[in-house]
Amino acid sequence: MHLGIYACVLAASVAMVLAPSGARAAPHTATINGALISYETCSDEKPQAVVLLHDGLANAALWDEVWPGLCERYRVLRYDRRGYGQSPPAKDWHSPVEDLAALMKHVGVAHAHMIGAFTGAAIVIDFLLEYPEAIDKLVLAAPNMAGFPPPDAILLRLQKLEEYIRAGDSDATMAAIVADPHFLAPENKAARAKLEKILRASPGDLGEHPKQRRSNDTRHRLKEVYAPALILIGGADDPYNQAVAVAVQKEMRAARMTALLGAGQLLYLEQPEAFIAAVTEFLK
Repeated sequence: MHLGIYACVLAASVAMVLAPSGARAAPHTATINGALISYETCSDEKPQAVVLLHDGLANAALWDEVWPGLCERYRVLRYDRRGYGQSPPAKDWHSPVEDLAALMKHVGVAHAHMIGAFTGAAIVIDFLLEYPEAIDKLVLAAPNMAGFPPPDAILLRLQKLEEYIRAGDSDATMAAIVADPHFLAPENKAARAKLEKILRASPGDLGEHPKQRRSNDTRHRLKEVYAPALILIGGADDPYNQAVAVAVQKEMRAARMTALLGAGQLLYLEQPEAFIAAVTEFLK
């Protein structure tokens, strides 16, 4: 997974550790920049478009809980980036930004509101800097991007998980992921069950995602972002992620921040109604 701070911990070998129990069926597949990309759209008649960019932990199924509510209000596009879900791993060097631009052109979306989660938020910012005319407003959920070095505490937090992976203990690996108190708040049992189902259906999501051409100075270009932005952070998220969210909000010119208490990094999976309410209020 290209999670930045997590990539060195959850290696590609996890795909051999976790046994799949089924896969999310995507209704469409397109050849984008020479690669197969799995995507889904809804409500094509709606005047406003929204594009969803998933977290680096798993594929676009992470949006399942907010998908119906967003589709009631907007034309929505979500997709599996290369190597996630039903999009095969990258064979060649590629730019996630150019993949997004080409996919939007393929489905006929000239401009849209962008909702990006964690590493998906970083791709949103990089996309805006290249294609400012294609973005209306931004929603960044637990944003993580180049320029914010992770502390040792992040790696220590995941050390036990790495041990389970190396030992080939699939049950312990899955238990450690879904029990992590910062991915999901401890009390959110339904969200934990959903996350486990997603990961077991697509264990390759947890592998490393190489051959990506990504910006290495996103943080230092945040002052160039003039689009209105909403930053959402979970009150139970890792303190490092919370600090990054605060820093991003301060650096951007037109950003505001809202915290969802009782939620972790995957706040849209844990509190979909509150997430949709915050997003729709901001996009009005």
